[in-house]
Amino acid sequence: MTKKKLLLISPSQFGYLTDYYFYCKYLKDEYVITFLCFDEGLEKISISGVTVKYLPVDGNRILRYVLWLKFIFKEFRQRDYDIIFLYSFKFCSLLKIFSGSRLLVLDIRTGSVKENYLVNTIQNWRLRFESYFFNHITIISKGLINHLKINSSKCHWLPLGAEILKDSNCGYNKLKLLYVGTLNHRRLQETVIGFSMFYEEYGDEIECSYNIFGFGSEKEERLLQDAIKELNLSKIVHFHGRKNLTEILDYYRESNIGVCYIPITPYFDFQPPTKTFEYILAGMVCIGTATVENSNLINDENGILCRDTSESFYEALQEYHQKRHLFKYDSVVSSLEDYRWDKIVNGNFKPYLNRLMDNA
Repeated sequence: MTKKKLLLISPSQFGYLTDYYFYCKYLKDEYVITFLCFDEGLEKISISGVTVKYLPVDGNRILRYVLWLKFIFKEFRQRDYDIIFLYSFKFCSLLKIFSGSRLLVLDIRTGSVKENYLVNTIQNWRLRFESYFFNHITIISKGLINHLKINSSKCHWLPLGAEILKDSNCGYNKLKLLYVGTLNHRRLQETVIGFSMFYEEYGDEIECSYNIFGFGSEKEERLLQDAIKELNLSKIVHFHGRKNLTEILDYYRESNIGVCYIPITPYFDFQPPTKTFEYILAGMVCIGTATVENSNLINDENGILCRDTSESFYEALQEYHQKRHLFKYDSVVSSLEDYRWDKIVNGNFKPYLNRLMDNA
């Protein structure tokens, strides 16, 4: 049987946008896959059976955008694809307008998360405008469809997920925290303050540590590092900077609390956090802020919800300390069993793509 040809397009370098990496991993045996992206100078990741084509990041933003469009249209001309799956970058609707009869799917992985209300509104309006040109749209959460006011009849829910991390059960008798992700707009220093409050009160009763991986603006990183230093936590709270997933797998295995701290705001409410899935499917208890999407995922079996304040984070650590003996690895992992990447791709994404091609 002849394999269908699938083109994936995303500005992010291949392997660094988790969703698309796993789409390729679980689709490569059924489709001939080509992936277009920028070469952002990061370590190149490959998957056997997936052809990745890179465009160097050259010139100013306008020139870079023009070169990006030329790069994509050149691929359109050189090869016919059965279906094209497109990340929602700025003005991506131009590809739909000038693509002729090609079957394109717009993929919306995020709404705007800018703190400035005006910028946030404009970016969401831009996303909504782009969506008008597409007949087929995948979107990360059902709540985001309403938040962005997109035509729901064109939308297909394609959720986030994670892999089950084997050999990751370190037990729940210690307090070993892990945060992985961006620092921008997260106010992560609040978790350090809450951790300090807990450690001051309970540090003699339970072994404590907190490892933080990620990067952000110079201001955000400085606020975090200053909080660690001023609270005299340098021996047990470690900010490691940016690392790729393979470099931090041992920390996933050795930690028992995953921190998913997101400000509770309208622009984060309907944004499911990747790390919530990753932490829980690695067997960690997730302490997360009570956004709408986190509240749909975190329950008594797998975590603790808190508000976006240092005091509430401290109270969540207290609660973990008091009920840690109740958490069971198998129950934690099985609570989000349906969000394994293989299940999402094979049970959701693949049937969706096949249905679109059959009806084209």
